[in-house]
Amino acid sequence: MSEEKGYIYGKNAVLEALESESKIVKIFLCYGVQSSQISSIYNKAGKKRIQCVVYDKRKFGELEKNVCPPDSRSQGVIALRQMVEPLTVSELVKLAQKKQNSLIILLDEITDPHNLGAIARSAECAGAAGIILPERNTSPITPVAIKASAGALEHLPIAYSSNLNVAIKKLKDEGFWLIGTSDKAQKDYTEDLYDSPIGLVIGSEGSGIRQSVMKHCDILVKIPIAGKINSLNASVAAGVIIFEIVRQRTLKIK
Repeated sequence: MSEEKGYIYGKNAVLEALESESKIVKIFLCYGVQSSQISSIYNKAGKKRIQCVVYDKRKFGELEKNVCPPDSRSQGVIALRQMVEPLTVSELVKLAQKKQNSLIILLDEITDPHNLGAIARSAECAGAAGIILPERNTSPITPVAIKASAGALEHLPIAYSSNLNVAIKKLKDEGFWLIGTSDKAQKDYTEDLYDSPIGLVIGSEGSGIRQSVMKHCDILVKIPIAGKINSLNASVAAGVIIFEIVRQRTLKIK
């Protein structure tokens, strides 16, 4: 049994974690490893709706090398525990309402931990109130994400929602203006749009904001692109818009 940088490894250790209150967000298994303990891990993870991912031996070996100390044995199973204590959306909104014109970032299926970390870094540096993540199809807060955030994820409030549209409705009910990002938007991100509490929705690395989420945004904005590549990395786009919001608000204060 051991625990290192947010990871738990070894059959007994992972089983104990599943039976306790430890917050496990994902379990990695090596292809071909079978035993009654592995079957129990699958069963207990399924009951708790924890995703189990099977890696081939090469990929699992790379993960094992990166997260387990030398000479340790993972026995073909590694679990990732939650490294940041999450809030509910209601709790995050209450925090946000303590200051005027707060900013909350909503991430729609951002699956790359580097992007999650980079967005969190921009959000924290800009004084955002926090980030809302969907419970599924999102990057867990891994040591990689925390490193990419330069530690911001250890300070920035994080909330999870079972349905991002429910979170959006909650924000709207509390007076937030929901702004989504899309290359098909009619308005540029530099327009005067941010003089109210803002919920900024950033879409996934590949396909952007899902249509089912986009239709609940109050307005869509785009970043004009002059090059041959028609889109920016999700974290870069988020940083550009987040600091445009800061720029506009700073100018109005002056």
